[in-house]
This record gives sequence, C-alpha cells and structure tokens, in this order.
Amino acid sequence: MDSVGVPEIMRIMAVTDALGFHREAVKIPLWTKGKGEILVKGQRLEISAPAEGDFDAWLQSLPSLLSSMDLSSVRRA
Repeated sequence: MDSVGVPEIMRIMAVTDALGFHREAVKIPLWTKGKGEILVKGQRLEISAPAEGDFDAWLQSLPSLLSSMDLSSVRRA
C-alpha cells in the first residue's frame, strides 16, 4: 500500500480516540512508511501506516504499540 485513504485514516483515528488522544494532536501522513512508524513530535503524535504487510494486523497491534510508548507529552482530549 503506497498511501492511506479516508477509510484507513478513520480506523486509525478510532484507535487514538479510544486511547483518549485529542484529534488535533494526531497527524497521519497520507504516504505509508516501511512497517509503519510512530513518532512523538512535541505535543503531537505522528502515525505512519505500513507500506509492507497487512494493514489490519498492524491496526490491531496499534493500541499495544501506543501503550508501550511514553506519550505523556501528547495532548489528550
């Protein structure tokens, strides 16, 4: 997958919403990256979906990936 569309973005946002992140603090680039990437940039969270592998499997693992990171600086809703 080279890029994500609205359906994929909405599914990622459902995960970040459930974890309590403010929507303005989440950036989802349209272009995918490798096996996916999660970066913290100041008070923002940047989530790049994977270019390789199964998007659904990655999405299922996203809550645990995010929970294992120090995201204390990221704005919450």
